[in-house]
Amino acid sequence: MGELVQKHSFETRKRHAELEKIVLEKEKEIKPGYRSQIKQFLLYCKDTDQPDNVKAMLDYLYTSITEQEVKKTTWELRLVAIRRYLIVTHAVNFENESQVVGTLKTLRGFFKEESRAAQIKLEGKSAIDKQEVLDIIYKLPVREKAITYVNLITANRPSEMVRLRVRDFNLDGRFVSVYLEKQSKWHNKRLTQECVKVIRDYIRTFGLKKDDYFVGRVFKGGRYESVEISEIGYTKALQKWTAMTGYNFRKSQVVAMHEAGADLPTIAKQTGHKSLEVISKHYLSVSDSTVDKYL
Repeated sequence: MGELVQKHSFETRKRHAELEKIVLEKEKEIKPGYRSQIKQFLLYCKDTDQPDNVKAMLDYLYTSITEQEVKKTTWELRLVAIRRYLIVTHAVNFENESQVVGTLKTLRGFFKEESRAAQIKLEGKSAIDKQEVLDIIYKLPVREKAITYVNLITANRPSEMVRLRVRDFNLDGRFVSVYLEKQSKWHNKRLTQECVKVIRDYIRTFGLKKDDYFVGRVFKGGRYESVEISEIGYTKALQKWTAMTGYNFRKSQVVAMHEAGADLPTIAKQTGHKSLEVISKHYLSVSDSTVDKYL
C-alpha cells in the first residue's frame, strides 16, 4: 500500500513539474510575427549606441513617428513586439512602469495631429476579380495550383493554411476542417468540384499521406517535406507564385460571394468570421466599379 501511495505521489509531482515547465516555456514565447520588428529595434539600438531597454524602446517609437513616419498600425505592432521582447529577455514589468504608460499616451497623441493624417490612413489588401485570380491559378504547377486554389475558395488566413494537413480534407464530402486559432475551434469550409480535382492531383503527384502538411516544403529537386512552414515563408511563396497575398485571396472570395448574392451569414460560414460586422466593415466597402455604374 505504501509503495502505491509513493508511486502516485511521484507521478503527481512529475505532472506538477511538467506543467510548470510548460507554463515557463509559454511565458518565454515570442511569436514569429514579432521577429522582424524586434530585429529592426535591435539594429536601431546598435546604430544609436544605446542598450536595448525601455528608454531605447520609447526613443525608437518616437523616431518611428517623427522621422520614419510609419503608419499607426505599424507603430502599434512595433510596440507590442518590442514590449514582448523586453518582458521575455529582460524581465521588464510594464505594470510598474507608470511613466512609460504616460509617454506612450503622449506618442499616440501625435497621430491625432492634422499633419500626420496620412499616417492613420488605412489601406487594406485589395479585392481582385475572382476570375482574374483563377486565371493565374490555372497556369500554376500542380502543387502551387492546389495550395492557391484552396486558399482562395476557403478564404483561409495564412496561419490556417500552414497548419492544414491532408487528413483535414474530406474530398468525397467536399469540405475541409480548418482550425480557427482566433476562436479556438474547428470549422468546416466547403470546396468546389474543380478544387477537389486539383487537390486530388496534388496528393497523387506528390504521394502525400494523411498526416502530411498540405503546404509543406518542396526542395529544388522536387522532394516534398512534411513540415509546418512559417506564415512569413508562406506569404513569400504566394507572392512569388501569384504576386498576391493570402489576404488578397481572402478579400477577393468575400467580395465575389457577396456580388453573387450571398448574405453575410452565408459568407461567414465559409470564411469562418465570427462577426458579421467585421465582414461588412472591412471587406464589403462599395467598390469603384459599383459607383461607376451610376455615374
